[in-house]
Amino acid sequence: MGHKLPGRAIAVVTLLIGIGLATPQADAESGYLAGHEVDFRTFLGPPPAPESQWDRADQGLVEALQAVDDRRWQMADLDGKELYSRFSEAFGRAIDKKTSPALVKLLDRSVADADATTDVAKDFFNRPRPYQRLQLQRVCDKAAPPKPQEHPMHGSSYPSGHSTRGWTVAMVLARVAPDRAELVLKRAEDYMESRLVCGMHFPSDVEAGHDVAIAVVSHLDASPEFQADLDRARKEHKSP
Repeated sequence: MGHKLPGRAIAVVTLLIGIGLATPQADAESGYLAGHEVDFRTFLGPPPAPESQWDRADQGLVEALQAVDDRRWQMADLDGKELYSRFSEAFGRAIDKKTSPALVKLLDRSVADADATTDVAKDFFNRPRPYQRLQLQRVCDKAAPPKPQEHPMHGSSYPSGHSTRGWTVAMVLARVAPDRAELVLKRAEDYMESRLVCGMHFPSDVEAGHDVAIAVVSHLDASPEFQADLDRARKEHKSP
């Protein structure tokens, strides 16, 4: 994962110069890949070693993003609390069970598959979160920024679950409505960056979440059951 960080570092620094876990909305659905979940070990390497060059770059970017304005902070805080509704504007219509039940079912099952891979990877890598290591000014879902632990050994920072979910949702929405693909994928970028703003993840965590989403959705594309539900969601989307 380390080789990807410089590009994100440049993007985030350029942006700065220029300027709790969200859940699916329906009852729990089993994934399309249940019993054949994507194994993170086939594509995901470890996070940067503590205090390595890449790890220090991770820390620096999180600390730099603490300086965003209140509008961006509030956006990040809402991104941390919600999922589908945060993509509605980019998608061009509401995403809920009442107006788009077929789409919600498709998303719920896809997110379940993403979670199945992410959760196992989190337990395996056990990386402490930024606020466990750094004294931050503000952290989403925390009334006050916690004091960093002296020698944190456990955590659930890598890969980022929110980033995995956000990218999974965006990739599925892009398949449902290709004409909205550019907008929903851009929204996923911002949703991913929100985890850095929140002090909940490092850049390499959110990049790893992106990788998980790509791997999971590529497997979903080969699932006949997913394709059948995708076709239903497309028809629903085109209906008045």
